[in-house]
Amino acid sequence: MNKAMISTWKMSYGGMLKAKDILQQSGSVQAAILAAIQDVEAREEFISVGHGGLPNAQGHVQLDSAYMNGNTLGFGGIIEVENVESPIAVAAKLSDYKVNCLLSGKGAEAFAQEEGFAFQNHMTPQSKKRWQDKQKEDMELKAYEGHDTVCVLGKCQDELAAGVSTSGLFMKHEGRVGDSPIIGSGFYSDALYGSAAATGLGEDIMRGCLSIRIVDAMAAGMSVQAAVDTVLDAHVKRMQMANRTCDAISVIAMDKDGNCGASTNISEFPYVVIQEDDIKLMVATYQNGKHDNFEADAAWIKQYTGD
Repeated sequence: MNKAMISTWKMSYGGMLKAKDILQQSGSVQAAILAAIQDVEAREEFISVGHGGLPNAQGHVQLDSAYMNGNTLGFGGIIEVENVESPIAVAAKLSDYKVNCLLSGKGAEAFAQEEGFAFQNHMTPQSKKRWQDKQKEDMELKAYEGHDTVCVLGKCQDELAAGVSTSGLFMKHEGRVGDSPIIGSGFYSDALYGSAAATGLGEDIMRGCLSIRIVDAMAAGMSVQAAVDTVLDAHVKRMQMANRTCDAISVIAMDKDGNCGASTNISEFPYVVIQEDDIKLMVATYQNGKHDNFEADAAWIKQYTGD
């Protein structure tokens, strides 16, 4: 298989259509991944990523993003940036650097400005209202239901890569860092074996370094679907042994041949798959201790209330 992509959540479908066009026109895997993620970053209605994202406890929209080239093992990431229009574009630029490739806060913003990236105020009136309303409610912090980090894995010929972007945990403490920009936890890509990425509660994902474990499982000979199911189940079991309740986690993966898989510990997790010229909205499920995957039909799409 020469062209393949997989992305998290139904909200990525529009961006994946753009990515599909890029691959059909012989574009690079990086261009395709950026197009898919930037579509989500720019759309205010998708409140867990980019413009109009979910604020932290202090009322600031702070964004995290990362990109990894699976052929060179180059990676780049930015943490807690405000007002950078496209975090994934900056992360991809940083992946070309040997050092200083993971930047945070003001340093990341200064780099983006020096490199000529566009800036935009991401705190929309809707974001501000969500923050104000949440201050009056229960402040329990948990993964946002129905959508979360947008993660995209891609393959074009022998090139593999991964990209992620998020506004992070709603009402997070100032300075909090989740899994998304952390290599090995939120994402990993190695062209010899495959790529993986995670979405959900970052702290629980980081407790298992899930993305690199999935890639390692594929390197050991597991199929992509067996790898995501086995690693996620083992992590949930280990959390239980530690007397911890595992919050929502969903993972996607692609092997070096373009075969894709997804797994979750919630009832339904939609994701998008491109293989050659075909694009499908898929759903991973977890019910009664069993994993399954099916293609979403019109009836499922009509009843689904998430992004």
